[in-house]
Amino acid sequence: MITIQVNGLDELIAKIGSIDMDAITLDVASTLKSEIKHRIHTEGRAADGGLIGTYSAGYMKVRTGNYDETRIKSGKNKGQFREKKTAGQAGVFTRGTRKGQARPVYNRGNDNRVILSLTRTMEKDMDATHPMKIENGFGIGFTNEANYMKALWNDNRYGRTIYSLTENEKQLVEEVVHNYLEKLGLI
Repeated sequence: MITIQVNGLDELIAKIGSIDMDAITLDVASTLKSEIKHRIHTEGRAADGGLIGTYSAGYMKVRTGNYDETRIKSGKNKGQFREKKTAGQAGVFTRGTRKGQARPVYNRGNDNRVILSLTRTMEKDMDATHPMKIENGFGIGFTNEANYMKALWNDNRYGRTIYSLTENEKQLVEEVVHNYLEKLGLI
């Protein structure tokens, strides 16, 4: 029998055994959370890098509060929307059970890219959650099941995967893991 001794192999095995999967996955999840949130809720981009979608003209009225009642009625700016909305400037409901009540003012811009952020419920839920402990480390998600269901519904509604990693985000995972392994002296 021939035995081969490789110098440093036992040391390398010990270093590999010292990898803390919780620490590395927490680092990855913490890094990705803000990237994913910004991509979806600010840039309006799906996992393939393209736009999630565009809002209809009718929905833009709700999103921006620019109802016909908010148009300037006279003067040099006649027909334009008021720049600054204050309470009551979004007009009132004209039908339904809330008829006569003031419409909510969401104070959103005129960009018609879908950003899944009208009431900010989903993004606030993402903010509120630190990466969550899962079976083999940490992950990113919602603490509220309703927001998770909205995410699935939006994937289906817009016909594309939204809450998944882009190629750039996958590259970021590799960089975080590489840096972690470099600190351990494994690379």
